[in-house]
Amino acid sequence: MKKIHAFTLAEMLIVLSIIGVLAIIVLSTLQNSTPDKNKALFKKAYSITERTVAELVNDETLYPYDPARIGFLNTDSVQVPGTADAAEGDTKLCKLFTSKLNIFAEPVYEDNSCKFETTDGIYWIMPIGTDDFASKKVITVDVNGKENEPNLSSGDKQDIFTINIYSDGRVNVSGDKEIEYLKSHSVKK
Repeated sequence: MKKIHAFTLAEMLIVLSIIGVLAIIVLSTLQNSTPDKNKALFKKAYSITERTVAELVNDETLYPYDPARIGFLNTDSVQVPGTADAAEGDTKLCKLFTSKLNIFAEPVYEDNSCKFETTDGIYWIMPIGTDDFASKKVITVDVNGKENEPNLSSGDKQDIFTINIYSDGRVNVSGDKEIEYLKSHSVKK
């Protein structure tokens, strides 16, 4: 009689359990290596803010030196670069800021804020006026857009972040999650 060579049930179970353990290890590694989209978009918004604020505050034609009204405290009328529009008063910073970004539509001014969405889907809320510039202005960014849920300002699924700007052009963050995100990839706080 001819002997048939085959795997036993025990051998098959051992092989399947090893494959299962390896699959769990590989999947958890892949899941941890996938970048957090909200984190990446916040870092992008922060970099955009930092760059744009620096460009604006250092542009002598937009914000000429005046020892009484340093930086963004100067609300004198100027022409928005590349347009025939003027920027002045409470909306000057917002008009100049948005002129440097790719936005979907003209900003909406309501509730003492300038609200707009950039083409990358980030929804921005920028306070208008200079009265609160004695300390700072807090820009709020919703990195997944105004309409998309969950719209949380804390926790693991956070998608609403704040960025502080000062009249002299300094930019920083103060929230724990924001600081953690920026420190994790060597962007200055």
